[in-house]
Order: sequence, then C-alpha cells, then structure tokens
Amino acid sequence: MPSQYRINKIVEIGDTLHRSGCAPYKVEKYTQHYAQKHGVDVMIQATPTAINYQFPDDNNAVVLKRLKPASINLSLLANTIIRINQPSSEPVPEPAGYPLWVIALANMGIPPAYLMLVGSTLEAVGFAFLLGLMVWGCQMVCRARRAIAVEFIAALFTGIIVAYLSSTGLPIPVWALCIATIVLFVPGLSISNSLECLAFNDLVSGTSLLGQCALTLIKLFVGITMGLNIGEAIWGQAQSIAYTNEIPTWMHISGLFLISSCLGVIFNARPLDILLGLPVAMLGMWGPFYLGFDSGWVVGTWITTVLITLYGTWIAKKMELTGSIYIVQGIIILVPGSRVLVSASQSVFEQSILPIPSIGLSALFMFSAIVAGQITAYSIYSPKIER
Repeated sequence: MPSQYRINKIVEIGDTLHRSGCAPYKVEKYTQHYAQKHGVDVMIQATPTAINYQFPDDNNAVVLKRLKPASINLSLLANTIIRINQPSSEPVPEPAGYPLWVIALANMGIPPAYLMLVGSTLEAVGFAFLLGLMVWGCQMVCRARRAIAVEFIAALFTGIIVAYLSSTGLPIPVWALCIATIVLFVPGLSISNSLECLAFNDLVSGTSLLGQCALTLIKLFVGITMGLNIGEAIWGQAQSIAYTNEIPTWMHISGLFLISSCLGVIFNARPLDILLGLPVAMLGMWGPFYLGFDSGWVVGTWITTVLITLYGTWIAKKMELTGSIYIVQGIIILVPGSRVLVSASQSVFEQSILPIPSIGLSALFMFSAIVAGQITAYSIYSPKIER
C-alpha cells in the first residue's frame, strides 16, 4: 500500500505538469511513469480543467483535483520533467520568471514581428510596437477574476485605436494590424493540441480544448469588430488599404528570430531552450514553402511537422526533457491560428487581408497536416516514456 507521502508526491507531479501547460494525455503518461518508478499503481484521467487519480493498491482511493485552465510555462515544465527523472523529497522548484520590463518588451515585439513575417507597410509595423504595449497593459489590468475578459478588452481597444489611426489617412491595413496586435491570444497552438488529443483518442480533452479555442476566437473577433465600429462612429469610416508588402528581406528574416524570442520569454522558456528551439522556428516558417517538393504546401506542412517533432523529440532525449518544450516554438509559428480570424474577417467584410485564396479552407488543411505530421513522427520515433 503506498504511503500518503508518496500519493501526495504523485498528485503534486500531475498538478504541476498540468499547470505548466502539458497536454492532458501527456500529463497522464508522465505521472504514471513517475508512479511506476516508485512502485505505485495509479490510474489517471486528466482533462483541461481536472485530474482524477485512483490508487488501486490503497483501497481504490480517489483524489479528484479541480484545476484552472493551464497557461504555458516551459521552465516549470522542464523543472517537473527533471524532478521525474531525478526524484527528490523537495517540491518541484518554481522557476524564476523574466523581469517585468522584459515581458513588456516581448509583448511589444510580437505584433511587429508578425507583420514582418506576413508582410505589411512600414507604418503599420511601427504602430504595432505601441499596440503591443497596450495589449500588455490590458494583461496587467485584467488579472484574477478579470482575466477571462482580457482577450475581449484587448481586442476592443485595438479596434478603437486602429480605427483612429486609419481615419488620419495613414497607409495601414486595418484588419491585418488588428490581428497582429492580438495574435498572442489567438489559440492556434491550443487548436493543434486539441486535434492531437483527438488523434490519440483523448476525446474529452480534445473537445474541451476545441470549445475553449472557439470561445477565445469569438471574443477576439467580436472585440475587434465592436472596436472598429465604435472608432468609426467617433472618427469616421476607417480606410483600409489592400495588401501591401513593404518589408525588406532582412526585416522578414529578423522577424522570425524576434517572434521566436518573444514567445520564448512569454512562455517563460529557459534561454538555452529558446536557442535550441530556433531550428524548429525556422522550419515552421519556411518549411511549408520549400519542403513540399512541388507537391504543394499541404505536403510541405506535413513534412515540416514531421521534422519539427522528430527534432524536438531527439533534442529532448539528449537534454532528458520533454519534446514539447522545443516543439512548441516551431508549431506555434507553423499553426495557422490567425488564419481563422483572417478568414472570418474576409468573409464578413469582403476585404482581402492576405493574398491567400480560400484562406479558411487552407487553415483547415494546415491543421490536418500538422496533426498527421505529429502522428507520423511519433510512430517513427516516439518519446522514451511512451515506448
């Protein structure tokens, strides 16, 4: 019969994995692996908002934990995996986060970096820095019980401010700038995680994550739309320009490194892990274009995802960590989360935001290719814990 101390340690590991943003089915696998290393039999069912532990050797004792939806904390995830591999009586150490001013700079860097990657006007890139600061301010204000409204509030203020900028005659693409400003909130990674859960027969977690993603997208789209309408009511009709790309090549390349570094800071990744994740970031950005081998970008996306997942799994084995720490930095650039908003915007307002035909359908194909690529990679070279 396991001791109460050992049960508490197993529950602590599972809860910490969940809190760090680990996918529910991986929480189950890693926690069971930790329990088996200590000779404890445990059955676990993890969802995005709860974990159920059952210990058959302790008269089927059940521990049910209700948890908040997780945020991504890659340093905490790394510390937890290290603790699983190197057991200790000490609790999992809480990682030291980045200074507040560094996080603010990261929030300011993501919107212009996004525009550098997709192409825009130089004026839009410049104002994107300031809009990123506004989004960071919204996150500072909307905390605790107000955190549920941060996406809507940020999108609302974004629409109002962009409507004002457009009314002054500045050459800015209205919807592209709006989406770039709130792209941090777009749940592209969560959508891919939900599809991955569904692919691995974790139907409860997959559908739950899809529901959360849909709610987030609704808040963002409605917030931007309402903000633009309010701004136009105050300053007049917003004049948006057609898609224009004034970004030079050096800015396009630097945008990738900027957005990868900023995402690493926001996800609290260790500096070494950010550096090791740069190859997958480059794959995520340019892989679909150059790895299709004349078979189209869907095949290119599939091959890119396979390579990203294989690299992340391989480097994780070398570092004795989990591949998610490295894969996330490439997948989040690869996933077309913003395409969902772009598609909705073009369908409702009949404006060409990006020069991609049938962009909504392309997002669906890309999500499917990403899931197929991850499944293919795991079948070729699965993580050690799953063998």
